[in-house]
Amino acid sequence: MSIKPLEFLDKVTTAAFALTIAFSFCGLFLVPSGQSILSNLLVASGVLGLLNYFIGGKKDVLFTDRRLIWVFIFYAVVILINRIIHGDQYGVMRSLFYVSVFSLLMPRKKILLSVGCIAILVGGIGLGLLSLWQYENGIVRVEGFTNAILFSQAALTLVILNWCLFIRARKICWMKIGSLVALSASLLALYLSQSRGVWLALGAVIGILIIYKSLYKPFKYTFVALLLVALAGGIYQTNTIVQGRMAEAVSDMKGIEGGTYYSSWGLRVVAWESAWLGFLESPLIGVGTDGFTVVKEQQISRGLVSPLVMDPALAHAHSQYMQNLIIRGVVGILALMIFLFYPMKLIVEKAGWGSPYTMIPLSFAISALSDVPFEHQNTLYLYALSLVFCWCAIEFNMEKKAS
Repeated sequence: MSIKPLEFLDKVTTAAFALTIAFSFCGLFLVPSGQSILSNLLVASGVLGLLNYFIGGKKDVLFTDRRLIWVFIFYAVVILINRIIHGDQYGVMRSLFYVSVFSLLMPRKKILLSVGCIAILVGGIGLGLLSLWQYENGIVRVEGFTNAILFSQAALTLVILNWCLFIRARKICWMKIGSLVALSASLLALYLSQSRGVWLALGAVIGILIIYKSLYKPFKYTFVALLLVALAGGIYQTNTIVQGRMAEAVSDMKGIEGGTYYSSWGLRVVAWESAWLGFLESPLIGVGTDGFTVVKEQQISRGLVSPLVMDPALAHAHSQYMQNLIIRGVVGILALMIFLFYPMKLIVEKAGWGSPYTMIPLSFAISALSDVPFEHQNTLYLYALSLVFCWCAIEFNMEKKAS
């Protein structure tokens, strides 16, 4: 039986969207140049989606509530305007437009949600296996095919997503077991990446959830909190990696107090001071990428900051908040707050405060204190597409309840 051309177009479109979703969670951080491959997949899916919508007449797209997508478009437009004025990250702007078009045209088919669930399971296990392979081959601080901080953010995101799957699975035994295995593998990747900022984000996510749950079941979650504190203490006492990273942090802090800044946290302090002073010079719209290096050179010549600010490791402000302040000013920091916290508000409206989906933006908000996840395409893609997956799960769940 032959397939009509428009039916074939619909099937190809669905397959392209499914492949893109799958790669987002089980390919982006598992192969070299993952962000470039994902960009191409998003473009191909978007083009097919447009053809399927306008020529194929398939107008039943996934999202009826598109507020989340408008958040992506808004942040992209802010960066576009800033780029026109005095330079900004083209890759960031382009990536957000790709995700927005992809999300607007996603077919309303449950197979896409199922593919996403399986990809999250495979991706979590894949990150664990990749990190173990790298560690066994002499890479003490595993980094995937990017760097340790971005890799750790990916690991934390897949921890949360697999946790979402575990809760969603209910009586589906294989998914419960699979999500626990994938969650454990992602935790291993997070541990071996040795990123203290993302470790802090994990601790904050767990702490906030326990505090929220304890409002309803105080005795149970007080016991859980004490158990986790004891577990954390045991890990610290017996684990040389954790002890070493904490000792380095203490050493960095003592060095900063003594005026020595050539260390991981010392360089961050220099970068933050420079970013703040740069923001004060141009508070409304920042100095843009065109003025970033120039401002630092002027600060050095005036004796305002340490010459270490020109260290190659400080190609950015080492804090997303500070980065937005110096590059994009007040407009940029407000846009960042909307980009981070408005999706959380939307998820709370749909799924309640207790939903683990809210932990995706929260984890990025905390990690962004000491790094710039939204200046890198791979972590930006992961953030945006993770929210799209959560929004998709929420919409189908609401549809199921309504029926």
